[in-house]
Amino acid sequence: MRYRAGLDIKKDIIRLLKEKERSISEMETKLNTSDKVIKRHLKELEFFGIVKITQHKRSPKTGRPYTTAEIK
Repeated sequence: MRYRAGLDIKKDIIRLLKEKERSISEMETKLNTSDKVIKRHLKELEFFGIVKITQHKRSPKTGRPYTTAEIK
């Protein structure tokens, strides 16, 4: 896997979120990037008021907690 600049990852996250709200695991698959990297960039985008991060207590499918993000 090649190194991708943080700005490129942020652009890809915003591009995905413009389509619809997505979970971190969904973005992980689409962007071929680890969840830690996605969480770090999402926190920065949230700080600047670009995205909104939501923690959910239970997934309807698995019953496990999960996190989603959407454009503000």
